[in-house]
Amino acid sequence: MKKSKHLKIIIACLFPIILDSLGFGLVYPVFTAIFSSSEAVRLVGTSSLKVINFYLGLSYMLFPLCMLFGASFFGDLSDILGRKKVIALCMIGMFIGFILMAVGLLTHLLFLLLIGRALTGLMAGSQPIAQAAIADSSDSKTKAFNMSVMTFTISIGLVIGPLMGGVFSDPSIAKGFGFETPFLIAGFLAVVGFFWILLGFKETFKPLVHKKIHPLRPILIFKEGLVNPIVRYLVFIFLCNQVGFGVFFQTILIQIREEFQYDRLLLGLFNGWMGLGFALGLVLIIPHALKRLKTETVGILSLFLTGIFEILSGINDHMLLTWILALPVVMADIIAYTVIMTMFSDSADRQSQGWVMGIFGAVVAISFVFAGFSTNLLHLIGTHWIILLGGVLQLIGGLLMLFFARLYPNYAHSDN
Repeated sequence: MKKSKHLKIIIACLFPIILDSLGFGLVYPVFTAIFSSSEAVRLVGTSSLKVINFYLGLSYMLFPLCMLFGASFFGDLSDILGRKKVIALCMIGMFIGFILMAVGLLTHLLFLLLIGRALTGLMAGSQPIAQAAIADSSDSKTKAFNMSVMTFTISIGLVIGPLMGGVFSDPSIAKGFGFETPFLIAGFLAVVGFFWILLGFKETFKPLVHKKIHPLRPILIFKEGLVNPIVRYLVFIFLCNQVGFGVFFQTILIQIREEFQYDRLLLGLFNGWMGLGFALGLVLIIPHALKRLKTETVGILSLFLTGIFEILSGINDHMLLTWILALPVVMADIIAYTVIMTMFSDSADRQSQGWVMGIFGAVVAISFVFAGFSTNLLHLIGTHWIILLGGVLQLIGGLLMLFFARLYPNYAHSDN
């Protein structure tokens, strides 16, 4: 494949990846502002904090829950129809989902908002397909670089999404802006992504016409992973890490909204600040850490550091310190995430990479589903205790990683 065609395909695939991570991130400042304002009463139909917190948690967890099934379903479908057709289909679905969310907010119809949120999660299955397409068009010399660009692209979406949600939902910035505006803009970007894929992406994968699709594949693949003792251990480590971070990521916004009366713009800026921490961790720390230390050692240190900084954040009530502590939390967490992803990959041979990385993706989705339910504890223990519990989970993950390194010093397959 010519270099120019190769680059054109890579660039076309990066747009859906940005859109998926952007769609995931933009809702957090917007939903936090919605469900802590008078808008929540109009949407939910009651002023009960218990009910409002339930629907806030439901709006958080619908995306990862639907992505869990969408990623496997559309991944299998792309093996049958090809990458291009399925990514384009996901862009159309993403457009419909964002428009439904905007209409739900304009008409105060909660069910439309939730259906749109679920649909965008389902269509976020385009992200692993785009990643697979990048892998399809990479060779041994370019694959490592392309994968790093892809990971960095996800971080860009996590920065842009919250900023977009905060800025374009704030009527004080421009007349006509409202809670629905970011979703209308995201819907427009999905249309751009659709035409970009049609015009800029040339199919490089030969479809597997005889492949079958199983609707419960993510559950089955997760069950298969628990049979393998090494993978099972990694699953529990990763669950502690991702649930611990998930409750921090969503609860810290609720905390600063309640305690510092942040408006939607400031919530978006804070969320974007955390996205910047992801990018800094990926670019500045991970490459150097993995050159000097064993993978497991980096994992142990990053999990413990994430836990310590989360706990400090949980006991803190000062605004400036909240911003300062958030940065090392997300930087340490993205390092732990990357290390654990590497360990999942190393634990399986080359023929089993799709299987083991499917388990990895399933754990991410399930973890954020669990984290979404934590909003039901808000009226019982408050935001500080929830963040503290997230930090404790990170420390437990660090201890499990320490035991894992001693129990399975030769866990990695020799053909990786």
